[in-house]
Amino acid sequence: MRRLAAIPAVLLLALGACGDGEDEPEGPVETADTEQSPSIDPSETVELDLESAGGACPFIDGAQLNSITGEDFRFASGGPEEDTGEDAPDQATCAVQTGEAAYPDLTLFIIGTDASVDVYKEQAPEDSKSTEGLGEAGYWIVHTEDTGAGPALEMGWYDGGDIFEMRYTTPEGTDPAAVEALVNDFAGLANGINDAHAAQDE
Repeated sequence: MRRLAAIPAVLLLALGACGDGEDEPEGPVETADTEQSPSIDPSETVELDLESAGGACPFIDGAQLNSITGEDFRFASGGPEEDTGEDAPDQATCAVQTGEAAYPDLTLFIIGTDASVDVYKEQAPEDSKSTEGLGEAGYWIVHTEDTGAGPALEMGWYDGGDIFEMRYTTPEGTDPAAVEALVNDFAGLANGINDAHAAQDE
């Protein structure tokens, strides 16, 4: 089952804005909560290769992600494939895992939209807080219910006609306060993603 339910209203807005009403765009790639984690020997050295994973993965700084979380992320899967055709939705996704368990994981969605930044602001999740200096508008919120695991930090932003959503989901039993303490560090990671994505279009 695809993880459409995890996409907030601002991303659904983007999907609706870029469609022509005839064909429903394909959902994001399956992520950590919908497929079995890779089985690895804990002593085995596996380097995280975000560049080869494709999709939105090359925009993520893997070393920075590991430093922020204290985790050793080893596997990434991005989409869509490069040969999806001219009519494919303007979207890219990435899911990153440690390989030792389904969580923690990081997912990233990037979707082009015709919606304005003002409309984006109106669709920000209830009870979310704004982020300063991240794109043209941004927010963050820590979810503690219905995550499928532990608390999840959702951080979204709008920049240059693209909507971004990054979600870091922790293992069950994680203290929500510990996740909230990572907000500033994840904002730094998000700024790097935003800059890398913008540089691609130059």
